[in-house]
Amino acid sequence: MNERYLWKAASIAAFLLILGFHALDAIASISVSPVRVNLSDEHTKDVVRVSNLETITKSYQVEVVAWSQTDERREVYSPTDRLLAVPPLFSLEPGEDQLVRVGMLEDADTTIERSYRMFITELAPSQTAENEGAGISMRLQIGVPVFVEPSTGILNATLDYVESMLVGEQLFMRFRNNGNSHVKVTETHFSGLGSDDKIVTPSVFYVLPGQSGYLPIALPEGETTGTVTVVTDNLGSLEYELPVAP
Repeated sequence: MNERYLWKAASIAAFLLILGFHALDAIASISVSPVRVNLSDEHTKDVVRVSNLETITKSYQVEVVAWSQTDERREVYSPTDRLLAVPPLFSLEPGEDQLVRVGMLEDADTTIERSYRMFITELAPSQTAENEGAGISMRLQIGVPVFVEPSTGILNATLDYVESMLVGEQLFMRFRNNGNSHVKVTETHFSGLGSDDKIVTPSVFYVLPGQSGYLPIALPEGETTGTVTVVTDNLGSLEYELPVAP
């Protein structure tokens, strides 16, 4: 396997690890609802509720960025003036809520879904004599997906298999979305050859329209053949037999 594939695999694994840490922190310290926003020319704004579950006052910053993907990077962000979220800064007492309003500043694209992330970032407390020697302070950041439906209202998505690679006991299957809207993978299942037992792995894996990505699949030690089932939120369940042909 060449270095380019190994680098991709390492990058994907690191991203998933970070995502997992953030999810655990979110459960402990903050509540965000809904966890995804869908906008359109008929529904140009929405509201996200942020709740402070901590026992101390917390301050947050809100920023909306355009979201794209490449083969090498699962998350590529850039500034945008097409969406706005307010308020951009706020503080919450313990148990307090804040409504963050996100809205479109331009009409939707005519043919393809636009993708964004609304980042809610916990701001580090100001240094005082009491906390100056407390060490590193971890800041929570949650990225809420925001999708803007094309003005035609016609949505289609695909999850087309491209290739796969095996790194140790971790399989990476590359899929491409040739549709005009995103696909979200919510679970993956693996069943060994001749076995009814399944390894079920939760997933939060998006493939944006016109993009591709490597989906990690956990395999039992020594297993290289069997059935992979990819469960999505909009295409149902898709099955692939291993080894899959490139």
